[in-house]
Amino acid sequence: MSAKKFLALIFVIAFSVPSMASDIDIWQEPGVDFGGLKKIFVMPPDFTLKAGNQLMPQKQLRADFFGWTNEGIRAAFGKRSKLLVKDVSSVVEDMKFIHGDNVSPTGREFFKWANEMGYTAFITAEITQEFVTEHVPETTRTYTEYRTIEKRDHRGRIIETITIPEERTEIIPAHDVTYLQTRSEPRLYRTNDPNGDYIAAVNYRIYREYQGGPVMKVVENITIASMKCLFAGKK
Repeated sequence: MSAKKFLALIFVIAFSVPSMASDIDIWQEPGVDFGGLKKIFVMPPDFTLKAGNQLMPQKQLRADFFGWTNEGIRAAFGKRSKLLVKDVSSVVEDMKFIHGDNVSPTGREFFKWANEMGYTAFITAEITQEFVTEHVPETTRTYTEYRTIEKRDHRGRIIETITIPEERTEIIPAHDVTYLQTRSEPRLYRTNDPNGDYIAAVNYRIYREYQGGPVMKVVENITIASMKCLFAGKK
């Protein structure tokens, strides 16, 4: 699915330090009024966590994801915001009181009912995390090394110190570097047009942030950050 009709704004933030590098792309529909949102819900995320903890139960993973999502949204809107954010499972349970027990969060009818309940938008997200091996070709590094020479008199006392610069060349052989790549891609859609183009989207990519700590913390951090970016145009 593309957002060619609504492509309005692209931010690219790229920086690199020895432990981390990231890229961020943000798309927003022209004139979208984030301040007009009153109720939204979050669909189950699509996780591909090859580097993460595969033993974590999906139910717990979903609950954690919703908590991180909500934290990012609250950071974007502020603590005093009255925006209601719910997990889709909670919306289904509320909807059952009106439409019976056969409610399923799929199909146009579900989104029609959600819209009637005041939910004007919903979030979907893809989270991927995996180790990537990159081949680095042979390189040559030239640097200056300084050698100190001491001149002494006949009694062995230092009478002069001379620093001589010497240029050296080091060959760094070709090698492979393995790093963790984590990507968060949340999208915001209207409930009255669930199969149409998104009204806001983020492609947030982080590289080389893993240094032996808990990899799920990286997922948490990027989820919160990407949700803040999703509502970057909030006024």
